[in-house]
Amino acid sequence: MASSSPFTPTQSIFMSAKIFPEMAGLGEFFTQIEVGTPPVIQFMAISTGSDVTWFQCRPCNCDQSPGLGFDPLNSTSFSLVPCDSAACNHLHKHGCNNNSSQCPYKVDYLDGSFTNGSLVLETLTFGSTAVPNVFSGCGHTNYGLDPLTNGLVGLGAGPLSLPTQLRHRGLADVFSYCLPGLFGGPPGWLNFSLPGAVLPAGTAWIPLLRNPKTQTYYYVGLSGLGIGDKQLPIPANSFKMTKEGFGGVIIDSGTLFTKLPKPVYEVFRNAYVAKTVNLPRAPGNPMFDTCYNLSGLAPVQVPNVSFFFSAGPILTVKIRNILVKLEHITGKGIFCLAFVPTNDSVSIIGNTQLIGIQTSFDARAGYVGFGPSICSPPEDSPQCHGHWPPRSIALENYIPPNPLVLACLLTCFYMLINARD
Repeated sequence: MASSSPFTPTQSIFMSAKIFPEMAGLGEFFTQIEVGTPPVIQFMAISTGSDVTWFQCRPCNCDQSPGLGFDPLNSTSFSLVPCDSAACNHLHKHGCNNNSSQCPYKVDYLDGSFTNGSLVLETLTFGSTAVPNVFSGCGHTNYGLDPLTNGLVGLGAGPLSLPTQLRHRGLADVFSYCLPGLFGGPPGWLNFSLPGAVLPAGTAWIPLLRNPKTQTYYYVGLSGLGIGDKQLPIPANSFKMTKEGFGGVIIDSGTLFTKLPKPVYEVFRNAYVAKTVNLPRAPGNPMFDTCYNLSGLAPVQVPNVSFFFSAGPILTVKIRNILVKLEHITGKGIFCLAFVPTNDSVSIIGNTQLIGIQTSFDARAGYVGFGPSICSPPEDSPQCHGHWPPRSIALENYIPPNPLVLACLLTCFYMLINARD
């Protein structure tokens, strides 16, 4: 593992892999794993908003380079999952209803891309550790994905995701990742921790929220947004999830930029523009409506952006998590506000806003952790302030103390002290 890993030699890591940014610097990230026996290197996107891990399989009707695909005929550990299996039932609630014994899969992504093929069991190797019999997708038809991508690692919370499979087999409870800078610097990393492994001190833990409609996404409670440390006048219910599972806020490493419902975005954008009137503006483009021409300006000072979480911690992001460089699209020196409006009621915290900060998921205990800021120099990294609850407490057994009991104990203690006087 690269020296940028936060774990010391005394801590147990089950699996680890490096993370690299997409070469054009658009905010997509990939990891390199090996598939099959003998292992074949595959370059795969990572997504906490998807469950199915899949790789390009030959024969393939694909956008990707044909020489990068995995040939199942050459792997001794490859096997097809039958249609009547429990794993297939997770994909097809009413049965797969196909004319063969194989279990088909299809995943449609929000950007219009998709993959389909057969659900299989295969060995995946992260670093020096091989994990046999992982439920995966053997993708024979893949469309709309990066041409150099061989597949995707599904890091969601659903029953077929890689973290869930590892957890149910007693192999890893927690996974963490650090997304590297888009333009140069050391690679990031993806770690899967053994049960009971100690995570670095200083992590701010935030409860995950359950959605009755889906198990896949990691929902968090967000109470507001701020420019600097001043919270904006955005109604708190703008970020709440309804009892029916609509709305809310999710964390998705497969989404490039933070998406906000249009009314929320407009309040946020207008406030940010008002705080940056000293910066020269540039024309917008189909992707972003707020851009700046920073050519020849160095250093550039811009206000930070804060995410106020309902549990107390505040995540503050800095310039590289706020403005994205688009030189290959709009010209040299053009930077745009890396937040976008959506007509959906769901807000998504995208990967650009989390570059440079360790992000940890403990779905079993029901928490996501931010920090410490150890993935890059502190002056460049986001910071999360406030630590709740203490990580030394077994989170799944943590019960907040009853305030009435505490008040009674304090009163009794006070009366005892006075009686002695």
